Amino acid sequence: MGVLLVFALATGANSQTISLRGGLNLSNMSFDTDWDNDDDTDWKAGFIVGGAVEFPFTDALSLETGLFLASKGYKASDEFTETFAGMTFEVEMEETLSLLYLDVPITARLSHDLGNGLSLYGLLGPYVGIGLTGTMEYEYTETSNGETETDSGEQDIEWGSDDEDDLKRIDFGLTVGGGVEVNNFLIGLSYSMGLADISPHDIVEIKNKVISFTVGYRF
Repeated sequence: MGVLLVFALATGANSQTISLRGGLNLSNMSFDTDWDNDDDTDWKAGFIVGGAVEFPFTDALSLETGLFLASKGYKASDEFTETFAGMTFEVEMEETLSLLYLDVPITARLSHDLGNGLSLYGLLGPYVGIGLTGTMEYEYTETSNGETETDSGEQDIEWGSDDEDDLKRIDFGLTVGGGVEVNNFLIGLSYSMGLADISPHDIVEIKNKVISFTVGYRF
């Protein structure tokens, strides 16, 4: 309903334009503790879809905002060997954190008309994100004396700011990007750097980071 309301308001004003966009998100997270700064996680493929409203100030400068459903999170894997009481254990671990956010970007848009329906544009500005859902999938394999044990499962992410919660719900950061517009078709690339610490725990600082590849159409 929120997206439809924004689009309806935008359609009522001749100077404003709307666009629908979707594409690929590559997401990851940074982890910082008092004893280590560990980014040993992998980028996870996901999606982004939504719409934007553009409010022009001049032919070249405008303000753009909208609503986007965006997947975030990370993938991680590790292998190590431990020896305990004369026994050697080979351990393999894999985990995937899948988060779904509602993101609201508010960016300045600078465009340059190249003629023949072709223009270049750049974006810069803040965003605010609200965590909607999340799951952690894991698989743990331990091998010792030729015997292998495997444990796997999935658990829901608990949003909140208390010690028993997993992640804070509110995220915010800075988005920078650019792209090409060809006869109202949009092709864009952006990077969103989380500035908010979404960890509810004092011992670790966690921040989102997302690369987005999008295509869209301006009405």
